[in-house]
Amino acid sequence: MKWLSYLSLACIATASLPASAAIFSYITEATGTPSNAQYAYVIERWDEENDGTPSPCYGWSRCFININHKHTATGNPGSVARSLVEVTGLRTMKEVRAAVLRVTNFPINGRTNHVGESLAKNQECVGLFYQSVSSGLVESSGRLLPGSLCGIAPPPVGACKISEASVDINYGDIDEVSLPNATESSSFTVTCNIQMDVLVIASGMDNGKVRLRDDGSLKANLFLNNTVPGQTGVSVRVPAGGGVKVGITSKLETNGRVKAGPFQGAGSLILTVP
Repeated sequence: MKWLSYLSLACIATASLPASAAIFSYITEATGTPSNAQYAYVIERWDEENDGTPSPCYGWSRCFININHKHTATGNPGSVARSLVEVTGLRTMKEVRAAVLRVTNFPINGRTNHVGESLAKNQECVGLFYQSVSSGLVESSGRLLPGSLCGIAPPPVGACKISEASVDINYGDIDEVSLPNATESSSFTVTCNIQMDVLVIASGMDNGKVRLRDDGSLKANLFLNNTVPGQTGVSVRVPAGGGVKVGITSKLETNGRVKAGPFQGAGSLILTVP
């Protein structure tokens, strides 16, 4: 039996989509209230940056990359959860990413708190911020890094979630000759406790693909509602107290010979604010 399973890790939100590279983060657990919340978060990955993408804080007297949360509806940061590295003087996002990778590996797991404004439809998220400070609460000190897909809290603190704890896509028995471009599908339901426009994204850890064999011989590309690339996402309007079903499809990709035996992998189903 050969099979493929995807785990729905969390619901996440962001104010904008990346032009090229993306920084994926999400909240796995939220407790408390929208104005006094505790979060468990994952900074999942930071995709390769283009050579020419400028650093948003080049020219600042000091600049730090911090793990922080969206503290206000306008996107200002809250109290620094963890300062990763100083990037003062670095010209490009590629250099900034390299500096971060010299001091830490992804994924990064941790916990943080939000005490303050209830963000309602803007929703709370935890991600990588560029700031002029490395500690404390200075709302005017910076913003989310460009390209961030930054995680909102699921209920009861946040508004939306994926109803299923996990979504499995099962290929059953399949021979090697049938592997290339083989597809299987499933579905899941997005629910919200207030009316929300939500962008749904499906992603794997291998530049958006799901690695099914450690040797890289077999991967899966993800699609939503049959044809939309998972990292492009599909937009849905979810009514208050209601749900919207979304289809997910896996399409296999091979690289050389694939040895016989079971295969499996895990990806993320992500809720973002369009």
